[in-house]
Amino acid sequence: MIRKTIPLILGCMLLLATVASCGKGDGASSGGDSITFSAKKDADTSSFKRSNGEICKVSVNTELSIPDTYKGMAIDDKFVKLFVTTALEGGDSLDVDTAIKQLVANRLAENVSSETESNEEDDALATSNIQIDVKVYPVFNRNGILSMCFEETVKKDAVASVVHSYFNYDMEKCAVVDMGEFVDGASSDLAQLLQNKLMEQNKVETEEELNSIGYFDIYNLSATSNFYFNDKGIVWSYKPQELTVDANAEPTILIPFAELAPYVKENSIINTLL
Repeated sequence: MIRKTIPLILGCMLLLATVASCGKGDGASSGGDSITFSAKKDADTSSFKRSNGEICKVSVNTELSIPDTYKGMAIDDKFVKLFVTTALEGGDSLDVDTAIKQLVANRLAENVSSETESNEEDDALATSNIQIDVKVYPVFNRNGILSMCFEETVKKDAVASVVHSYFNYDMEKCAVVDMGEFVDGASSDLAQLLQNKLMEQNKVETEEELNSIGYFDIYNLSATSNFYFNDKGIVWSYKPQELTVDANAEPTILIPFAELAPYVKENSIINTLL
């Protein structure tokens, strides 16, 4: 049984701000239809003693920017549910504040061992630390399209790893923008485009050359819904060791809007950027 020793629930704070460039993405774009965001934070800690006597402290911090207003109108419950179920890993019955707390609790549960109960004195003497930081922030905001990044950093003692996931929204329709925006049967063409662009980015001419510099499984490269928008096109992002042997690398592949045009559905919001 684990007893939380230093609860650091910070609650929620509101901070109206315009969209700003941050994180891994290429920066947020703003215009006449820019969205105002509210910043919210939450945190908690727990500790446990391993069977070898080592005391480990686990800390989880979350910080997110949630759309607050859009074109002068408050974001309604429908979008909150969409945002919570996609970007925050929560259920559609949760509000944002509850979803953040659940996210923190889930990360603690995933990383805290129940080998031995720890007490407050043990926590002060921790010899091992796990720090988890979750940030959710905008990377693109233009023409009614909003791209949000879910960034999770896990630092175990001095070793850190970072993973990014992306979520895109059609703010007018209150809907997710994903691979459903592309015409049926475009998957193979998009996969070939991604392969070509990956070779171009790495200044090589063959897939074998890509393999020689650490890429693998290129023949199975596919267009997934883990992408975000920037001013030039759509950027597909891949998780560590999904395409490369480097455990810290997250390859990204940009396909310009002009090259995507033949594959976008006629009624897709992506057409507003072409």
